[in-house]
Amino acid sequence: MEAVASALEKSGVRFIWAVKDPRKGKEDREDDHDKVPKGFDEHVAESGRGLVIKGWTPQLAILNHRAVGSFLTHCGWNSSLEALLSGVLLLAWPMALVEVEHSAIAKLLVDELGVAIRACEDLNSVPDATKLANLLSESVSIERPRPERVRAMKLRETAMAAIQKGGSSDKA
Repeated sequence: MEAVASALEKSGVRFIWAVKDPRKGKEDREDDHDKVPKGFDEHVAESGRGLVIKGWTPQLAILNHRAVGSFLTHCGWNSSLEALLSGVLLLAWPMALVEVEHSAIAKLLVDELGVAIRACEDLNSVPDATKLANLLSESVSIERPRPERVRAMKLRETAMAAIQKGGSSDKA
């Protein structure tokens, strides 16, 4: 959580950071991995550059907004599909207690489909905040469009055509 907060601060990008509510009975624990660093959400709210949402988030509505340039994802299947259908560039950081599934999805997104950039290997590793900040900045840059973004938009078009009336998924 500290690495992500530091990276968001250093990157200068505008962002929405959705985090789970702290788990019941752990609100006072300092080692709770679901906690945003103290004062971070207030600081970014004052700056007008970011928003921290604790609890449920309308993820699909956010991903479909034209201002969204990239999505740091834990590589869950639902989140990955929603991002693909939205055509946003994915920053893959597989996070799960059962890492095999999320790691396999990250491999699919990064290595096979080419629509994502690996931000971190897994839940047991933490990215360097400066490197993550640079990746965040680069991922939303319109001056140097990433090839992964182009592939993400093409995949979105293909998927949308498939689910339209008469498309391959509609026919199947």
